Amino acid sequence: MHRFRIDATPDPGSLPRIAGFFAQRAIVPSTMRMRHLREHLRVEIAVAGLDPPQAAILAAKLGEMVMVIEVELTAELAAAA
Repeated sequence: MHRFRIDATPDPGSLPRIAGFFAQRAIVPSTMRMRHLREHLRVEIAVAGLDPPQAAILAAKLGEMVMVIEVELTAELAAAA
C-alpha cells in the first residue's frame, strides 16, 4: 500500500483535479481523505497494487501540478503471513 500526502492550494478545483489525476490513469484509490488546514488543503490518498517505481513516478507527476505545494510518498510493508 502506498500513501500519498498532498498539500495543495485551497482552491475549489484542487480536489477534483487531484482525484482526476488518478482517474485518468485508471487507478481507484483504497481511501481518500481531504482536510482544509489553515493555509492549504491536505489530501491523503492510499493506493494498493502499485510497484515502488510506479508510485514514485505518480508522486513526481503530482508534484508538477500547478495547485500542488508538496507531495510526500510513503509505503507500508505487507504483513508477513
